[in-house]
Amino acid sequence: MATIKDPKNGKEVSPNGADKVGDAAAAVGSGQTALYTRSLIEASLDPLLAISPEGKITDVNEATVKMTGVVREKIIGSDFFSYFTDAEKAREGYQLVFKEGAVIDYPLTIRQKTGKVIDVFFNASVYKDEAGNVLGVSAVARDVTASKQALFYARSVIEAGLDPMVTVSPDGKITDVNEAKVSITGVPREKLIGSDFASYFTDPAEALQGHQQVFREGFIREYPLVLRHVSGRLTDVLYNASVYKDDKGNVFGAIAALRDITDRKKVEEKLHETSAYARSLIEASLDPLFIISPDGKITGVNLATEGVTGVTREWLIDSDFSTYFTEPSKARDSYRKVLKQGQVRDYPLSIHNASGTITDVSFNASVYKDALGVVRGIFATARDVTETKKLSRYARSLIEASLDPLFTVSANGKIMDMNEAAIRATGVLREKLVGTNFPDYFTEPQKAREGYELVFKQGSIADYPLTIRSQSGNLVDVLYNASVYKDDKGNVLGVTGVMRDNTRAKEKIDVIASTSKEMEAFSGSASHDLRAPLRVIDGYAQMLLEDYAAKLDDNGKQIVANIRASSAQMRKLIDDLLTFSRLGQQEIKKEYVAMGAMAEEVFEELKKAAPDRQIECNIQKLPDSRADKSTLRLVWTNLLSNAIKYTGPREKAVIEVGSRIETDKITYYVKDNGVGFDMKDVNKLFNVFQRLHSIDEFEGTGVGLANIKRIIERHGGTAWAEGKVGEGATFYFTLPKV
Repeated sequence: MATIKDPKNGKEVSPNGADKVGDAAAAVGSGQTALYTRSLIEASLDPLLAISPEGKITDVNEATVKMTGVVREKIIGSDFFSYFTDAEKAREGYQLVFKEGAVIDYPLTIRQKTGKVIDVFFNASVYKDEAGNVLGVSAVARDVTASKQALFYARSVIEAGLDPMVTVSPDGKITDVNEAKVSITGVPREKLIGSDFASYFTDPAEALQGHQQVFREGFIREYPLVLRHVSGRLTDVLYNASVYKDDKGNVFGAIAALRDITDRKKVEEKLHETSAYARSLIEASLDPLFIISPDGKITGVNLATEGVTGVTREWLIDSDFSTYFTEPSKARDSYRKVLKQGQVRDYPLSIHNASGTITDVSFNASVYKDALGVVRGIFATARDVTETKKLSRYARSLIEASLDPLFTVSANGKIMDMNEAAIRATGVLREKLVGTNFPDYFTEPQKAREGYELVFKQGSIADYPLTIRSQSGNLVDVLYNASVYKDDKGNVLGVTGVMRDNTRAKEKIDVIASTSKEMEAFSGSASHDLRAPLRVIDGYAQMLLEDYAAKLDDNGKQIVANIRASSAQMRKLIDDLLTFSRLGQQEIKKEYVAMGAMAEEVFEELKKAAPDRQIECNIQKLPDSRADKSTLRLVWTNLLSNAIKYTGPREKAVIEVGSRIETDKITYYVKDNGVGFDMKDVNKLFNVFQRLHSIDEFEGTGVGLANIKRIIERHGGTAWAEGKVGEGATFYFTLPKV
């Protein structure tokens, strides 16, 4: 074990403050203490360091070696600050320990030898010799990377999981707060600082009384208060606080948390050989710590243990370790396993609090021995994994809720997880699916491989056609939809994909295609069969006018003219009907369309047909869209021609073309000052052959608006109209936002 020098006399001393020079009995005692301390160090899952006043590392545990990627021999004696991405911030944190005696949750980032960075919370306190001289700093660096990833996976619960924290001056003024405090009060940080701490509670006098108790007694625990948000919302809280001092014992203020387990007290040492250095290590831990004798009795705990059990230190000491767990026999098995194997890692247990609450923990422990190698006891930590398990169960619930087969796949194409629907689709058990190649379960493995590689390349994929082959040989057509998932630093961890059964959809498409062909054949035949007799009728009517005009009076000539006009109207009706039919079958080919330019071009063409009319058309700047250019042109033609037609009775026609951009769509409109319509008839407008005006008033077949509705709906949009008799009309249509 490394030694350090006493800053006063320069003599080498062990980290527990014992001088190397002494009698044999002192040496044996020192050796036992050193071995005990070493066991404490190595039992921790967090990196632990001992640092000299000059900032040199004097001791580390194996967790520090793993986290930095540097061997122990090179770490010892090196500069503490050199292992962090921000050396100056690390130096300031280290100096703050000497200034205030301790630091809690000081954020730093360790840079590994490989270049990887790890976010940590730096917790440290000074340790002293028996005379009270500061020999150095003992520190723990809690890796918060994994917990940050877990909180990120569970979407917006990061801030909700942090405790509201404040620092308060002796006169009750807030000197600092965290974001959780800002959130729970609804008051900005700059207004909180300098204000009265007690004023944010429903009973300020009771809050002030609790604050005064902290300065009178040094701390307070589980003091019930009710916090008032600016909106009036009330929150029940447990107020926990302790004073903080400088190295001379002068009280600077109080640190307060509105939840349990915030104030850290030093563990009362039961074993005389436990040094001040070991005490500092125990209290630096954020996890509940137990020191257990070989017969299963608790001989030491930290404040976090009191919090998780709800039992005071006095009752915990000398009690049976296993009694604080929901399964005492399982807890006894865990420490027996430690005695047998020397250690245990990630042993699942559940602690029951005196209040009845249950905390799931991951139990980690190792034995410590005396100088002769005799096991003196067990040093154990119980890391709270309740939230992690909840997140895991929540994620599993989301996965299993899907009726479609769902897989998570690694970057190398290995299946990492799946739901029951995936097991049924493949006919393969979960334990056999995990770790196998994702493409192997499809009729076209190469196509499946290209599919998930495309997800990694562009971030997501939609409606990618594949066919799953089950173990029994059954084939299921699916549409593969997937996206990558990342950690909070943006690193891609894998792909989550869901397979929607497309069998029935393909069958419907086949039926529709067959029906479409039949309709197309029918339309062609109907077009020919209906047009032929109309041409004959029109031809005979024309012959009457040309060859027998002298024999017809004016009334007869008008009748023949009406026959020809009706034939022409019928031909136009057949043409419009065929157009309507083809629009339902025509393939939509989307491309970028300059909507403003198209609307202006269509209007200029239509205006040529009415050279004598006074028409004002104001076309605003329109956002471009992605649509089928040919059919969209038909939409503008119908809407603008209708606007020109129905403003015919007006001395001056006024037409406005505009748009508005919404979250997921763009709405376009054509507004006119024409004859309008009664809104009670609005549902008739977009139906085939539905007209609100007679053909004598306005020509037309009643198919144009039906065409518009069909075109827009095939683009994924909607069409509607608003109007008022005599005051004009406005026709709207939407297209998906690009």
